[in-house]
Amino acid sequence: MAIFDNHIHLRASFKGVEAAKAFEKSGGTAILLTHSPYAEVPITRADDYEKAYGLTLAMADAVRAATVLQVFVALGPYPVEFIDLRETLGREAAMDAMRRAIDLAADHIRERRAVAFGEIGRPHFPVDPDIVRACNEIVGYAMAQARSLECAVVLHTEDPTPTTFAEFAAMAARAGLDPKYVVKHHSTPFTRREDTAGLVPSILAKEELAAQALKGGPRFLLETDYIDDPRRPGAVLGPATVPKKTKAWLEKGLLTTEQASSIHHDLPEKTYRIEIN
Repeated sequence: MAIFDNHIHLRASFKGVEAAKAFEKSGGTAILLTHSPYAEVPITRADDYEKAYGLTLAMADAVRAATVLQVFVALGPYPVEFIDLRETLGREAAMDAMRRAIDLAADHIRERRAVAFGEIGRPHFPVDPDIVRACNEIVGYAMAQARSLECAVVLHTEDPTPTTFAEFAAMAARAGLDPKYVVKHHSTPFTRREDTAGLVPSILAKEELAAQALKGGPRFLLETDYIDDPRRPGAVLGPATVPKKTKAWLEKGLLTTEQASSIHHDLPEKTYRIEIN
């Protein structure tokens, strides 16, 4: 059975490959390795993203070399980085840096080194409304690129409500991107199409969230959002959580094999236009 973790971060500076091996040993078969900030590569200008993305791509290669896992990659400027860039560069220069980071990610997607933009979006905590507007513009820019590249966008935002889902669906529509290629990472357990406006929710692999999500059907992905940070070991969830929880839910009847196949195989394939073994 395919077991897919839709959102995981791995760092050579901490567990890295060993965390991937723990996922594999527990029955995991595929991951979306999602770019995130690195302390060793502070982002002060657009040119810094090339080196930062290089760390994520190198980690993907290291995991492939050490395991039999399928490793898919999402690249993009982490939205909170815009706040510091705006302070040091000014609003317009900061937005230009973020757009150039999207362009660089697009190059990697075009060359199939990555399959999605992510995680991009807006800060998950209250900020100046101008920051939200600027980040929304950057998301719209990425969505237009995603439409051209026929790829997905992975969103980092505040916890979504049906209104939030509708907002991002409208942004996708303006960009010409089908909402089925917009993934809401770290989502609340809304899964009915009328609640998600066609976006794809990605739910933390916690039983209470999965049980609630399944009430609307198995149209969701599972993730750990493991951040591989020595300051927060095991956060958000440990790297073996998705396979362990999936097996436990199958055994107790919370999840059927058909639902598991939809979550771990069918939906990831459709969302990211990939083939999962």
